[in-house]
Order: sequence, then structure tokens, then C-alpha cells
Amino acid sequence: MEIEAKFVLPDLATFHHLQSIDLLAGFVLSTGEAKQVRDTYLDTAERLILAAGYSCRQREQHEGVLLTLKGLKGAEGAVHRREELEMLLSDDQPADLPQLWPSSPLRDQVHRLIGDASLVPLFTLQQARTIRQVSRGERQVAELSLDQVHLNLRGREQVYFELEAELAPQGTEDDLAAIVTCLQDDWGLEPESRSKFERALDFAGEVPLKNALLMPQERAVCQQIATRDDLYARRASALLALDVGAKQVEAGERAGLSARRVRHWLAEFRQKRLGVFPERVLDEIYAARASTSPEPLPEQEFPPGPVELCSEMELKFKPSVGVGIEVQEQPAELVPHSLPDKPGLEADDSMAEAARKTFLFHLQRMVYHEPGTRLGEDIEELHDMRVATRRMRAAFNVFGDYLDLAQMAPFLKGLRRTGRALGAVRDLDVFWEKTQCYLDDLPTGQQLDLEPLRTVWAAERERARERMLAYLDSDRYIRFKARFSEFLQKPGAGGLPIVSPQDEPLPHRLRHVVPVAVYQRLAAVRAYDEWVNGPDVPLERLHQLRIAAKGLRYTVEYFREVLGPEAKALIKKIKALQDHLGNLQDAVVASNLLRDFLTWGTWGQAQTQKDRISRPAEPVIAPGVAAYLAARQTELQHLIEIFPQIWVQFQDPEFSQLVATVVAVL
Repeated sequence: MEIEAKFVLPDLATFHHLQSIDLLAGFVLSTGEAKQVRDTYLDTAERLILAAGYSCRQREQHEGVLLTLKGLKGAEGAVHRREELEMLLSDDQPADLPQLWPSSPLRDQVHRLIGDASLVPLFTLQQARTIRQVSRGERQVAELSLDQVHLNLRGREQVYFELEAELAPQGTEDDLAAIVTCLQDDWGLEPESRSKFERALDFAGEVPLKNALLMPQERAVCQQIATRDDLYARRASALLALDVGAKQVEAGERAGLSARRVRHWLAEFRQKRLGVFPERVLDEIYAARASTSPEPLPEQEFPPGPVELCSEMELKFKPSVGVGIEVQEQPAELVPHSLPDKPGLEADDSMAEAARKTFLFHLQRMVYHEPGTRLGEDIEELHDMRVATRRMRAAFNVFGDYLDLAQMAPFLKGLRRTGRALGAVRDLDVFWEKTQCYLDDLPTGQQLDLEPLRTVWAAERERARERMLAYLDSDRYIRFKARFSEFLQKPGAGGLPIVSPQDEPLPHRLRHVVPVAVYQRLAAVRAYDEWVNGPDVPLERLHQLRIAAKGLRYTVEYFREVLGPEAKALIKKIKALQDHLGNLQDAVVASNLLRDFLTWGTWGQAQTQKDRISRPAEPVIAPGVAAYLAARQTELQHLIEIFPQIWVQFQDPEFSQLVATVVAVL
């Protein structure tokens, strides 16, 4: 498995600068090693390798010819994770006749894809490459490649610059993440989601994006799959309909799929090509060997095996096949008809059991609001689904000391992914909700003054929503829900031992632990007193206070069932502080977005190469947006000025007495 990050370099100056620096993200860079690389890409005349979702590269080296078969997978941001097989041929071994290659996994895979067909060259890439090792101490974490790529196809030339950072055996994904963050934030580089092979195909017009969707071999494969009587036939029928120009709704009607599912599979196809179909289905079409294993799932986080039905959630999945899990196209999710009012915590529960009940309570809510979130008609459905994921993420902070976090890590990762997917859309909804309130107060003749802003906002929201729906349709999300639900059926799941290694009892019951937890969260909030009093308090510090206040509020809410009845009033007071700081942060974010629009004409800073090329030479002239920016900054200043009136309530002895009363019942 190859793991690397890829970035577009905007110009020759950046290319040279990166060749000369000594440090990157705190890592030491070795002296650059220059080399010339010549890559020829091979396939059959019918493009069978490409149709199956792979590329085959021939690289000339001193010791022979290096052949590499790579999967064409989509990227997550800048990071690519791809199946990779390699073998070395001697100079006298023909690269165009796979049947004459030495026995190897690569030869077997190519034979499975193309049978006894011969390979022909598609195109050749010339690269001037500078290689630099990325290290920390004695540990090499990555290899940095700076490439000047020269492509000449049918009399047309293209030269571009690219950076690749490939993870070394001693490197970790945290190391790669640090490098990616530095290149994006400090260098302003744009991630490249395509491989060099895919960029060349786009340049050559081999992958038509405007007219025909399918290449001839792909069309033939889809036509054969469409004759089946299963869900893959519907998927193939939708692609065939799109190929002849049908709209997504019409393609869905022809194939028996919803327009949303058609949109999802179109996006997947553009990333994976025929990889949207299982290998076993393609095996039948290619009449290849029957004894092949399904493609392993990317980034396997859970042990393979069947997913049992979960009583509360009733998430139904097919049993495991081979070494992977095959998920139904439309998982049969029986969403609860009603939701419990509370998790059902009791004072004698252990913290681990209380965590399990809390997670299950909010997981049910997440799934309950998922259909409405997908439908998109009521933005409150998305809001409620996102709140549920946030509550579960925050619960890790409250219950973490009593849980086996290594065992729980996959679920936390799943919640983070889900929260990011939902949050990208929800944040845009919040922005426009507040913008609409501003518009409603304007005279009728001025209510179209923000139309240019609304246009770019709507486009950004549509992109975010498509990404969200693609994630919710993904096998990764479906597996996460199923595994988490199954895990939460077991009382005390994920709990740590309640005795020390010396066989001494450890505090673990709610009636013993909760008062301490509440006061610890209160102390974390009050610790900001000397940091937020006085003039010119940094906005970032107020944002951090908001996070601390949220932690206190969530802690009281989690344990409300076992606290005194005054907990409701206490939550209301904490929420007032949190809401005030939340409105303040929203004003900060909105001001930045509006300022960026007036500078770039885009939603946020110009982040893509296309944005940078098309951005205006002068600031955007949009008086209505400028007036709105002034209004949000006025709001921001007002919120800062009245903050002391809100904050002083937290120092009041009555507030302390209220907290004491709430926990006294324990």
C-alpha cells in the first residue's frame, strides 16, 4: 500500500524554493538528489486495465525496467492511499507481453484483468525530479519528490510542477499529517487529487467529462452487468443512462434508483471508474480466474466478520465475504419510531456503564435524524444529527478516564469523520440563517444586495452537501454505525478495571465521581477569570473559554438524571454564556468570510488553482456585502462590550450555591 500526499506547485519559483529549504514542518530535509525519470504507461488497446480501475507504468532504470500496477483511488484531501504492486524486468524481457513475465503477484493481477492480451504504450512522461529525504533524528519519515513534469501528446505539450511526500516505513500518518498541514497552511499549496496518469488522461481527452461518460470498454462492461438481476445491474443501468446524456433524475427512473443514489454513484465512478463494481462481478465479465479475493477494504479499522442485528438500531448487513465486508447498496435501516427522553442513568451506575448508555442514547438520535438530513428539506434535521455526534464526541472527554480508549479509538475516529461531514453543511446553514435575519430587516429594495454572496454561498453549500451525502452513503460510515451499535449492546462495554493493580478499589460509581467531575469542569471555566477581564481580550481566548463552558454544560447535561432538580436552571445559566460566546465566534467567522468574498469573490480564500487564476485583479465591488460586513463587525464589537455583564454571573456566590445544590443529592 502506497501512502503519499500530492500537491500542485503554482510556479517555478515555488519549485526552486522547496528545493533549497532545510526544514519542513519541523523535519530536516536532506540535500536534493536530482534525477531524470521516464515513465511509459501501458494498457491494452481496449483499455482493460484502466477500465478495471488501475494504471500500469513502465519506468526505465539502470538495473532493468520497473513495472508498477497502481489502483486508481480517490484522495482524501492531499493524501492518496493506493494498492501498489511492483516487479523488475531485465532488459531482455518484453514489457508488452505479460504472459512472458516472471511469476509474481503483479503478473497474476494483470493476467486477471486482460487475459492473454498484449500491452501497448499509451503515452510517456518525462520528469526532472529532485528527491529529498525527510527525517527527524535517525528516523526517516518520508521521501519528498519535487517534479517538473513534461507531457507531449499528439503535438500538444504540457509542463507542470508537483510535489509528492511518500510515507517511509519508519514514518507515521501523524508525521505525514504534519507535513500536509505545513504545506497547506504555511505554503498555501493546493492538494492534487489526481495521479500523474489521470492528469495525462484528462489532458489527452481519454476520460471524456462533458459528453460521453464511458469509454468503449467501460460501456461494454456496463452493458453486460446491466443484464444481471441485482443491485449492480441498477448501478450499471444508471451509468449507461448518464452516458447517453440523461439527467440524474431520469437516469434514476430508468435504473430504479433515487436521484441521490445516482449522484453518489456518478461521483464514485469518476473517482474509481469500474472499481464501483466488486471484483467478483468484473471477474465474471472478464472471464478470468474464479479464485480471487475481494479487494481489501481501505483503512480497515474493525476486524472483518458478519455484523449481527442490533436490537435498538436494527442495522442489517450482509455476512462477510472472503476477507472483507460487503454492504448492501441500500442498508436496511429501521430507524426508531420514537426516541427515549433520557439515557436511563442511575446513581449507582459505573462511569463505564453511564458512558455506554449515553453513547447509545445519542447514537439513536444520530440515526433517527439521518433520513431527514439526507432529504434536506428541514435544516433542523441536520442540526439535530450533528448535535448528536457532538454530544458523543464530547462524552469521550467526560468519561475518558474510565474507558479503554484504545478499544474506543475507531468509534471516536468515526464520530470525527461524521462530524466533519455534517459540520461543513451545518456551518453554512448557520451563516445564512443569520444573514437572512439581516436581510429581513432591510427595506424591500435592498434585499437583493447580497445576491452575489448568496450565489457563491449556495454553490459552496451544494458542494458540501454532495460530499456529506457521499460520506453517508459510504461503506466506511455504514460499518462505523453498525460496529458502534453492536458494541454498545454490551453492558459496561469499553470500561477499564474498577480495581487498581494493587487490588484496591477505584472510584467509579456516579454518586462518587460526578460531583468531582462537575467541579473540575467549573474550575476549568473559572480559570479564565484573570485572562478575560480587562480591555483588548484576544478573540481566540474567548473562543477557548466557550469550549470550556461547553464542557461544563455537557457534563451537567450528561448527569442531569442523577443531579438535583436545580440542574435545569444551572444548565440555562451556562448556556447563556456559551450562546453569547458562540454568537461572538460566529461574528468573527462571518466577518472573515465576508472580507474574503470582497477580496477574492469566492467563498473563503482562493484555495484552488482555478480560483487563483480567475480571482479578480481588484477587490470585488459589492456595496451590499460591504454593508453587511460592517453590520457583523458592529455586532462583534457589541458582543465584546457586553461580555463582562455575562461573565460576572459566573463569579457570583449565588452561582456557586446553585452548583453545590445540584450535586448535593449525591
